[in-house]
Amino acid sequence: MRYLFIVCFLFSFALTGQEKVLLKVNDEEVSTEEFIRVYEKNLSLIKEVEHNSPKQYLDLFIDYKLKVQEAYKQGLDKKQAYQKEIASYRLQLAKNYLNDVQVTDDLVKEAYFRSKNELRARHILIRLRPDALPKDTLVAYNKLIAARDRIIKGEDFNKIARIYSEDPSAKQNGGDLGWFKAFKMVYPFENAAYSTPIQEVSMPFRTNFGYHIVQPTATRISQGTVQVAHIMVSLNQKDSTVSPAAKIIKVKELLDSGADFETLALNYSDDKNTAKKGGVINAFEKGQLSSDVFEKTAFNLKSIGEISEPFKTKFGWHILKLVKKNPLQAFEEIEASLTQKVTRDARARVLSEALYEKLRKKYNVTEEVAIVEYFTSVLPEVYNREEQLFTDKSALTRTAFTIGDETFLYSDIAKVIDNKLKRKNYTSRSYFVENEVANFINDALKTYHLAHLEEENPGFRSLINEYKEGLLLFDLLESQIWKKAQKDSVGLRAFYNANAQNYKTPKVYNTRVFTTKQKEIATTYRKRLLKGEKSEIIIEALKVKYKSPLIVSNREIVEENLPFSGDNNLGVKNVITEGDNYILYEVLSIDEAKLNTLAESRGAVMSDYQKYLETNFVKELRKNSEINVNTTILNNLEKRYDE
Repeated sequence: MRYLFIVCFLFSFALTGQEKVLLKVNDEEVSTEEFIRVYEKNLSLIKEVEHNSPKQYLDLFIDYKLKVQEAYKQGLDKKQAYQKEIASYRLQLAKNYLNDVQVTDDLVKEAYFRSKNELRARHILIRLRPDALPKDTLVAYNKLIAARDRIIKGEDFNKIARIYSEDPSAKQNGGDLGWFKAFKMVYPFENAAYSTPIQEVSMPFRTNFGYHIVQPTATRISQGTVQVAHIMVSLNQKDSTVSPAAKIIKVKELLDSGADFETLALNYSDDKNTAKKGGVINAFEKGQLSSDVFEKTAFNLKSIGEISEPFKTKFGWHILKLVKKNPLQAFEEIEASLTQKVTRDARARVLSEALYEKLRKKYNVTEEVAIVEYFTSVLPEVYNREEQLFTDKSALTRTAFTIGDETFLYSDIAKVIDNKLKRKNYTSRSYFVENEVANFINDALKTYHLAHLEEENPGFRSLINEYKEGLLLFDLLESQIWKKAQKDSVGLRAFYNANAQNYKTPKVYNTRVFTTKQKEIATTYRKRLLKGEKSEIIIEALKVKYKSPLIVSNREIVEENLPFSGDNNLGVKNVITEGDNYILYEVLSIDEAKLNTLAESRGAVMSDYQKYLETNFVKELRKNSEINVNTTILNNLEKRYDE
């Protein structure tokens, strides 16, 4: 396994100057802070063994440092496989540093609130492409303002939705969306709906579909999910003489007389997909199905196994049986899954925007307006692929913005825009320029931030360093110890010969164990065994005579764990007590102790041989190294952890 020493947390010490350095291993100085981080992390692993104080653990830590230094000396960090794995790990770990923790927490709590509090709303949509021209955007906006004004003045929302809305379903439902909660709508729409008071009409807002206005009409607490089994009789029967209503009544009568629901579902239900499963359908929440009466009936069932009266939907006649109800879980129970959804949902854009805004302030990127103005002036309103762009070379050499020690020129942005235009033209020049400039700056900020995480984040730096060293340690031991041991058959044989007594099979007693709650039964059993009667015959006789349970089992017992004393030969032993039980052991046979051959104990011998080689390897490293410990700091640590 890989030897990973992961940082846990810092332990504060008021140390200054030379006191910060706890020890020096060759040319490497180790701070007290670093030692404490590793010691604190591993304390839970070592507290049950002897190396549990700072002084005792220091030897393990020094051995660790010596092995890592040796790995660097051997150039193991230059191996392509090592560098590739570090790069992969770093990229994966860095993702955790791309979100603002506070913003993430707020979004997760918001999502839980909206999962718990369902909303019903209606809307009007004017469709619009994300890159629509400003004049088209204004037309869409003004249409919604006009619709909103009419609603506010008292006209019916349903009527106005049928007149204005470009959502095809509005002609039938008047813009009514039914009930929904978090993650059911695109996030900008969800946000607007939950931010608008009940019965009020929002101002126009934009999503990828276009402009909307929304009116929340009601709110309710989520009832979680319900799972039911159903028997359905279709309204369209193959046999025209069969009445669906009469058929469902017959099914209900059979249920009332005690017939099995699952059997009736299999024989009578026209929903063949669920009939073979006893009628059971997947759990659902309110608003998920296309039938309000089906949902209402299912949620009104109270106790598991309760069966509904027959009811009719557009699909047919139904009878439901309650299988399970799952109320919304507590926040703590679903926080992790909500966090995953938030970081993968459209809310992830909010997280990204929060990060970019934070990085803009951190690195003082303030030239965005000027950059947008320049490229808007250079690009034509209608782009012609034959037209030469960016002919003013002197303008392109100007600095667009800087991040830390990196400078980005107008030419860098021009190159990206030029490549994008070779693949796709734009509809709206202003939208295209603003989007491309923002994306360029955001990408530059993220790239710089990721590249300098070690410098700016001590926690990230420590984790990466620990992983690097752990990986080097693994590679060193694999090449210098583990693989060598596997190939060194002569050395392995010599090690086995010198330590053969450690690989001995113990003496084992094969016993029959008789257990009972009554002493009389145990003594009777023993007496009859001693007379030579067979165990099986005695036990059958005892079972007939006594009502008390008898337990007979065979057990292998290592000599050092024998529960009886005295005569350790074959035969019947004395009755002994263990708790409330009376137990009689009969030794049937004995396997004498013997030395295992190398082949029989190869796994254990190999493991011990590798440890032996590693111990000698470290001794050699210590012999050729200079190690200096600040005993004053070490003694202070010893006192602090001894308190």
